[in-house]
Amino acid sequence: MNSLVKSYGKGLTGIFLALTAVWIALLIVLPQARMIERAFTYVDRSGDAATLSLEIDRAYTRVFDIDTDLRDLRAQLQAGQEAGQEAGQAADGAPAGGLPSPSLVPSPSLTPSPSLTPSPSLTPSPSLPSPAAPSPGVAPSPFAPPQQAALPLEEVEGRIVALEEEKAGLQGRIAELEAIEAETTKTAGISESYSAKNFTNMSELHFRIFLSTIFYALCVTLLSFVVCYPVAYAAATAKSANKVALMMLGLIIPYAINELLRIFSWVMILEKQGILNGVLDALGLIDMQAGEGIRFVASNGAVFTVMVYAYVLFMVFPIYNTIETLDKNQIEAARDLGSSTWRIHWRVVLPHAKPGIAVGAIMTFMLSAGSIAVPEIVGRGLHPDWFAQVIYRRFFEAGSWNEGAAYSLALLVACIAFILVNMAVFRVGIRDIAK
Repeated sequence: MNSLVKSYGKGLTGIFLALTAVWIALLIVLPQARMIERAFTYVDRSGDAATLSLEIDRAYTRVFDIDTDLRDLRAQLQAGQEAGQEAGQAADGAPAGGLPSPSLVPSPSLTPSPSLTPSPSLTPSPSLPSPAAPSPGVAPSPFAPPQQAALPLEEVEGRIVALEEEKAGLQGRIAELEAIEAETTKTAGISESYSAKNFTNMSELHFRIFLSTIFYALCVTLLSFVVCYPVAYAAATAKSANKVALMMLGLIIPYAINELLRIFSWVMILEKQGILNGVLDALGLIDMQAGEGIRFVASNGAVFTVMVYAYVLFMVFPIYNTIETLDKNQIEAARDLGSSTWRIHWRVVLPHAKPGIAVGAIMTFMLSAGSIAVPEIVGRGLHPDWFAQVIYRRFFEAGSWNEGAAYSLALLVACIAFILVNMAVFRVGIRDIAK
């Protein structure tokens, strides 16, 4: 505090502290307090008004489906009308006169004898045949619109009218139901009480997914450490500044791309018709044309791989920062005394890097445990669900925000427990992590 006052003065320091307090209150304390309140608020949806709410939700869903169908049907109608206009313009340029068009060739069974005058009923009309009633045995002109073009357009128009009538009826019904619901009770038939039922009512499946997600996040954290520790050590002990700059640049450049694009790029690599299978096919190990492609995205291994790539910087930089402060003479002294590489790392480097490893593990674990984009995009439905996906569905698909808040709080508690255990295992405190 004194250093801040000396550097920036009392005025700027006070503004900085006030903004920090507002930021903590608005973005951390209040949202967390609201989430905790909703997590312990059990909603009992029973009674007539609850049934009305369910019926209203279904009506709104049907209106949304109708809007989607109407948009598609109107686009289809417009395309059909434009095609009909183009066909009509082409038909205006068709040959006229008493001679039949080359495309209007009578069928062999109806071809008149050369010595006989063709019957008027069999003489091709100079006008183009009607799409709804083509002449018997006469092939349609290529310049004419398809014979069944008018009927589908009529059906489309009729379907649009029917859907618009249904939508209007549903909107009226929704207004009526909402009025009845408001009159029934001000709480919309919902009884709220403070309880832990949102936690105790968690299904066995969701609880298994919760435990599996904790295990998956631990796996991602361990894999990230295995991948990132050698990189961080090489960068911290490199003697050439240019080498360090190139290594860091290689790590940072991919993060100039949006995270979703990085995830989708891995999907294109790992999918059945992706780049990796293309390489295996080029090497003759598989035959993609025979359907021998491997669906790499159908396992959590693909999710682990993408997560390690997505969160690599959060593990590399904390470890790099701590190893960089290590006196390199200690490594040289251990090597001169005959210590093996493994022993040097175990007795010298790793003990010094414990704060960085703890920070990297905490950040990687929390990001992977709460990730929704990676498991949702990489092989969705082809690998076991993650708990973040369950939370998303509770909020936005089931519409049960209180259960979603309870699930989120359970995941938060698990992450806090991991932080405490991590600090105990590495024997580091808050001050060590802050450094």
